Amino acid sequence: MSVGKTTVAVVDDDEAVLDATSGFLESLGYDTVAFNSGTAFLASEVFLASGATGRVACLLTDVDMPGLNGLELQERVRRVRPTLPIIMMTALSDDSLRRRALAGGARDLLRKPLAADDLIRCLEGTVGS
Repeated sequence: MSVGKTTVAVVDDDEAVLDATSGFLESLGYDTVAFNSGTAFLASEVFLASGATGRVACLLTDVDMPGLNGLELQERVRRVRPTLPIIMMTALSDDSLRRRALAGGARDLLRKPLAADDLIRCLEGTVGS
């Protein structure tokens, strides 16, 4: 992580999406840490050493993942970092999913494939640049 840069953790089981999203965020000036599962993120030093303040300023996570899904990840993160901004993303079109994500504390639920403008707007409104 570079000093002075905002760090976004990206969690997605699709390697192509993970790489593309991380690369896009880095092109915008964010530092990123990428994880292929919610379990990997929760077990990482980035999360474990973060405590109440932490170095990760935002979590961007897919909803539909094998094992620990995005909603379950959000619930576990909230126990340790209740104020960490979480942005969720999904290819599913489901109003009840949106309600559940937002009720659980997500800042937004973005549709995949991610529209660059939507992601930028959401991040700027959440963590700045």
